[in-house]
Amino acid sequence: MWGDTPCSHCEQVLQPYLDRELSEQERTEAAKHLDECPSCKKAYRFEESLRGYVRKSCVEQMSSELRVKLAALRTPL
Repeated sequence: MWGDTPCSHCEQVLQPYLDRELSEQERTEAAKHLDECPSCKKAYRFEESLRGYVRKSCVEQMSSELRVKLAALRTPL
């Protein structure tokens, strides 16, 4: 399945891996590659961190100071 370019394949399955959409066999193969490849592991950690920041930003309330600053930037249509 991983063929001659395991990093290329890992890149293709990284999002489904993070979304837990892969079969058990695919997850096992991806996890094995991530354990063995520092470059792909770095990409995985970046994507995982990015998802965390996005989740946090979706639930975090905007400060009143920021709300006022953004309102001041509005231009009438």
